[in-house]
Amino acid sequence: MIQKIRKSLSYLLPIMAIVLIIGLILSRIYSPEPSPPTPEITISADEASEYAGTVAEVCGRVESANYLPQVGGQPTFLNFGQPHPNQLFTAVIWGDKRRLWRTPPEEAYLHQNICVSGRIQMHEGTPQIEVEYREQISP
Repeated sequence: MIQKIRKSLSYLLPIMAIVLIIGLILSRIYSPEPSPPTPEITISADEASEYAGTVAEVCGRVESANYLPQVGGQPTFLNFGQPHPNQLFTAVIWGDKRRLWRTPPEEAYLHQNICVSGRIQMHEGTPQIEVEYREQISP
């Protein structure tokens, strides 16, 4: 009986080693795309400052939108509620993410009612969400 078990293990151990090695190689090669976080709540732009640190969907009208290619990171700002500098909330799209849109975001969303999903952060007293995926913005 013990000899049968040893014989079975002698075949099984090399197979297990090969499977382990293949798994390690694949884990270094394949890394799935991260996805945007799922919002916990839906709120209006004027409520966003109350939910700093929360993953939320913030909805409202884009009153001003600016692309600043001369600024580091080449940000696009979508300002909700009121035009800059009195905006209630801002969605920020960094320059390396602009390629995700066929129409520049500052043109596509200006004067539109949209929702932006993500973690609300405070920046110089204004709540904002950094947009990394197109799917974070919905009409």
